[in-house]
Amino acid sequence: MNDKKMLVKDEEQEVNLREMDPLKVIKAAAEGIGLILNDPKPNCKKCHGRGYLGRHADTGEPVACSCLFPKYDSEREPSEMILPQNREQRRAAKRKNGGK
Repeated sequence: MNDKKMLVKDEEQEVNLREMDPLKVIKAAAEGIGLILNDPKPNCKKCHGRGYLGRHADTGEPVACSCLFPKYDSEREPSEMILPQNREQRRAAKRKNGGK
């Protein structure tokens, strides 16, 4: 993606990044590295459903919005559960956890 031209499925046909649809460029780059992207959220506050925030001025590469990337679960181990502070919430949490 650092080059101004991107190879399409045919080896001989090159397309200028500025002329292509930005979302197609982002999805093609993600497919090239093996990443599966979500569809853009229509109510996203950053990209307003376009899937990209803008373009780099010098290269013309689109900047992907964070709503395209999947949410991954944290890989850290779950620590001890911190119980809520008031009595009603503590009792509800204990009932939910099986009375522990």
